[in-house]
Order: sequence, then C-alpha cells, then structure tokens
Amino acid sequence: MRTIILFLTIISIGLYSCDKNGNPLPSSNKLEIQKDGITYVDARHIILTPGAPNSPFLTYNPPPTESYQQYKENFTLSASPYTKGENPKGFDITIYCPVNGGVVLNKKYEIKPSAGKERIQIEKGNRYFDDWENAFIRYSDNDKIYYYGTGYIMFTHFDDGGNPSNAKGSGIIEFSIPNENGGRTSLKGTFTL
Repeated sequence: MRTIILFLTIISIGLYSCDKNGNPLPSSNKLEIQKDGITYVDARHIILTPGAPNSPFLTYNPPPTESYQQYKENFTLSASPYTKGENPKGFDITIYCPVNGGVVLNKKYEIKPSAGKERIQIEKGNRYFDDWENAFIRYSDNDKIYYYGTGYIMFTHFDDGGNPSNAKGSGIIEFSIPNENGGRTSLKGTFTL
C-alpha cells in the first residue's frame, strides 16, 4: 500500500511539473534579454531533473568573516539565455561585482573591462581565469572567445536570503560588447531571480 501511495505521489508531481506537451514548467526565476532585435530567455524549471540546467542564478557573498577572509563581498549573476524554436541559439553571460556594505537598490553598478581585455581568445586546452578583484561582464557564445562588456546592472529588489545561494533579486542589465565587424553589439534585459 505504501508503495502505491509513493508511486501515485511521484506521478502527480511529475504531471504537475510539466505542460501538456511534457515540457518542464518554468519557475519565476527568469532572465530575458534582447540582442540584435532578438529576445533570448533563460528560465529555471520548477523541478530540476538530473542534468537540467540550473540557471539563471544569483549569488551574494556577504562581507568576509574570520573563517572566510579570502572572499570579498560580491554578487554574481549567471545565465545562459537562448532563443526558442527548432534551432535554438544562445550564449552565456556572467556579471560579477564586488560591493561594500551590501547591494544598494536602484544604483547603477557601472562595469568596464580592464584595458586591452575586451576580447580574450581561449586556446585549445587552456583556460582563462577572470580577474575576481574587479567587476566584469563576460559574454561567450562558443567558449572559444570571451567578450568583456561595458555597461551596468541595477537592482530594483534584492534579498540576500541569509545564504549565498538563497539570494533573490530583480532588476535591469544593459551592456555592449565588441563584435566581429569592429563595432559594438548592445544587450539589454531584465531579470527576476
């Protein structure tokens, strides 16, 4: 009897977490961004199955304590927005920003890349390590080239949640990156995480 109840519970949860086509339902965690007139979306699913992407996400590391002196107070927003349809296209973005005294609402956290570091090509087998001392916006659509953008992030709501992985926030991001033609590509969007 217990097995039947467990089985029915699992089936109910499975049916509740999928739409009529069997696709996982999205949660309220969402990033929506426009690039070249195309809308890209990254929305976390209500139930994360093994292997499902765990993005977008926001983390907040509070000021250092005696046991965590090596960390600076900071926030990080990571997402992998993509287009919907038959041939989805996407990219990865990471926004990292050290702060002092917590996240301030409606403040534009202006971010610029280090001089000469707007475009970094990753050689096969090598890794590039970001400068975690300074704020950055990293964009990549192929893991072979990282573009570092100029722009800002602004929070209209923020709650540190008492734990880095429980941070919640919403706001606006806007930045530009160099493109292959020698110009710049602008990206602008909103997030609720």
